[in-house]
Amino acid sequence: MTAVLAQQIGRADRQRCTVHRDAEIHAWHDLLASLEGAEWHRRTVCDAWDVADVAGHLVGQAEDVLRPWLFPLRDLKAKRKYPQAVLLDAHMMIQADEHRGTPPAEVRASFDKVWAKASRRIARNPALVRRIRVKLEGVPGFESIDLGYIQDILLARDLWMHRDDVCQALGREFDAGLYAEEIVAQVMYDVDSGPFWGDRPAVLLELTGQGGGTYRLGRDEPVGRAALDAVGYMRTLSGRDDHPVVTGDPVAVEAVSSCRMAF
Repeated sequence: MTAVLAQQIGRADRQRCTVHRDAEIHAWHDLLASLEGAEWHRRTVCDAWDVADVAGHLVGQAEDVLRPWLFPLRDLKAKRKYPQAVLLDAHMMIQADEHRGTPPAEVRASFDKVWAKASRRIARNPALVRRIRVKLEGVPGFESIDLGYIQDILLARDLWMHRDDVCQALGREFDAGLYAEEIVAQVMYDVDSGPFWGDRPAVLLELTGQGGGTYRLGRDEPVGRAALDAVGYMRTLSGRDDHPVVTGDPVAVEAVSSCRMAF
């Protein structure tokens, strides 16, 4: 398989991002509808969150889109309640806190309602709004980014990755979806075009399984090749799994295994 130059992938356009986001909203609708009883309280890899907390956080994400004034208000709460945490992490904990204890039927209804509205709002936002710079304190590589990038790329990625978190917590197989390869490709673009790859050597990276593809990371001639599962590597990049099963040339394996980025 021919390797794709990660730095040349380019950013997905708004129309494609809307397709990715709406596909994840639909997948989450089905997932939430399938949850029963104690499954809502299964612990996930996301710190102390259970499945219900992940769902609450995601409802909170959509609420922030629909009611932008919630973002600074939640930041203030986050600073008071979680002063030792990175502000973005603390903000997300407030999102989960605010929805903790909500009956499952209400969580399902709220998720469907707010995300349908939020996705439409994102798709219609004018360019002036999309260019607003957002400061994410304590998030390396994302200290100041466009609102359009957050809403188009990061929110769909967050929905996708958290769906895998919940599937893992439940012991279910994760269906990465029709657009997994495109979502993974956007991550590879960010890794290579942003500050995340850093001074690591150029390598050929073969991602296997759902969302897989072969990428060239770095600027010079590749010093080796590494291979691992695509979804598994997204978990490693995002800090969920620090012990990925990577095969290949040692120098490439080390470079791939040690890279991290905010999701």
